[in-house]
Amino acid sequence: MEELINTFVEEYEGAREQFEKGKYKNTLILLSKALFAWCDVLLYTRLSKLPANHSERFRMLESYFPEVYVIVDELFSSYTDAYSKPVVSESCEALQDGIRKITRVAEVPKRIKELVER
Repeated sequence: MEELINTFVEEYEGAREQFEKGKYKNTLILLSKALFAWCDVLLYTRLSKLPANHSERFRMLESYFPEVYVIVDELFSSYTDAYSKPVVSESCEALQDGIRKITRVAEVPKRIKELVER
């Protein structure tokens, strides 16, 4: 579990650094990876199981965290689009806002909550 939290922290902080440099594609990819790590923290906490891939992650979220599923589902296309389309700062901000929303509706480890709220 601690490794998942560390992954979230590293990717979220890295995304902030990339955003400050104006590297929005890198920012979006790192925020997406942070989002997936955050989802895995939730899933592991409740189920003691990690998904094998994105499809399984979405099915598990839909079953056990429907509020989180709706948020992640809306944001997933931003992640996939980042590999083939230009990324603007607003896309990064929307993804970061999605992470904040999840933090408000789910039980949050202290390190994640503190990082997302600053």
